[in-house]
Amino acid sequence: MYDLKCGQKDCKHNFGYCCCAKDIAVSQGTCCTTYEKAEGDADIEAAAEFSKPNNSVDTCVACNADCLFNRSCKCIANGITVSTAENGVAECLTFIKK
Repeated sequence: MYDLKCGQKDCKHNFGYCCCAKDIAVSQGTCCTTYEKAEGDADIEAAAEFSKPNNSVDTCVACNADCLFNRSCKCIANGITVSTAENGVAECLTFIKK
């Protein structure tokens, strides 16, 4: 999947709001379990926010959620958006319950 947008600014895989991880996993609860807090202070370092998005990474999205786009534990959506939920975890916003 090439269109993987991420609003989890403090994740080490987020570059210009694009996820550059090779593989990610979404849990049954729609959380991105690949999220890893970037080292350093994300509030001070703003370079990733202004960097050019890298849409060339073909990310494989494994999914365990009861979602319309889940086919045999693989996301078949054209793209997904991950953002910060109210509880602070990275959550798939493209989720549509079956």
